[in-house]
Amino acid sequence: MKLLDKILSLVRGRRAPEVDLEKVMEKSLKGKSLSFEETMAFLNPLEGRLSKEPQLVKVDGKVVFVGDTHGDFESSKQVFEKFPTEEYTIIFLGDYVDRGKQQLENVNFLLAKYLQSKGKVILLRGNHESPVVNINYGFMDLLYHTFSSEWPFLFIRYNEVFANLPYAAKVGRLLAVHGGIAEGLEDLKQIEDLPKKDMIPSNKIAFQILWNDPSDRVEEFDDNVSRGGDTRYYGRKALERFLRRNKLGGLVRAHEAYPEGFAWLFKGRTGIEGMDHILLSIFTCRYYGIPPTVAVFDGSRMEVMRL
Repeated sequence: MKLLDKILSLVRGRRAPEVDLEKVMEKSLKGKSLSFEETMAFLNPLEGRLSKEPQLVKVDGKVVFVGDTHGDFESSKQVFEKFPTEEYTIIFLGDYVDRGKQQLENVNFLLAKYLQSKGKVILLRGNHESPVVNINYGFMDLLYHTFSSEWPFLFIRYNEVFANLPYAAKVGRLLAVHGGIAEGLEDLKQIEDLPKKDMIPSNKIAFQILWNDPSDRVEEFDDNVSRGGDTRYYGRKALERFLRRNKLGGLVRAHEAYPEGFAWLFKGRTGIEGMDHILLSIFTCRYYGIPPTVAVFDGSRMEVMRL
């Protein structure tokens, strides 16, 4: 952690270069490479705007839920081609970097879309939007090989931006997160009160929202043996109680690559047409050998669709 602190102090002491932000945005939206100077200048307004976002974003109208993209730039572009923001709000459920072939193109494109939109693109935080994860699964190595000696500055700046991403979105009677509910999470206000700019999530509830998985083999919570650490499985009983307490009908999450690109769990009444389970898990990265999938909600009906 001493190395991370040293890099942080260097980054915060370095002024961003003067560049034409409009041109940087145009290049990002086309998937073109950015220079070090362009990237540094691009990330500043992003952190400023994201720092003002609530941790629980509230959305009305037609919504598209997008699962993990992990550098799948093609799938991210297809989402906007099929679902224009003039008609839909698009909620990405986290995990934009690591593993995939076009991580920088993907994350810069999505961040530019967020800046460009007026609340019509929402980027939630995933477990890979943290330096303790993306230092190991490809993103740090990509920055190193792309930017040579300048890579530490961008590694920190990207992760500072990621640390300001909201944790959840409420869409009518649906809650959207990356991983799931946390042990000890009872009220939505606890999400609203989560700390901002927590680069390595130290808050237990924040950490588990990013990491936890559902399981039909448990009722409440149990150790998540597949991920280890302090992660947990959550079961039907725990989710039903949380939804009932907060007057919600269901949970939409990502975080797991199911063979069909999606999975329904915990059959039950939601009050939403097309949704007869209280949990929907979706995944939108084609690099896992599965069909990239999204979920479309028009305010009363849910539909799972392949890109």
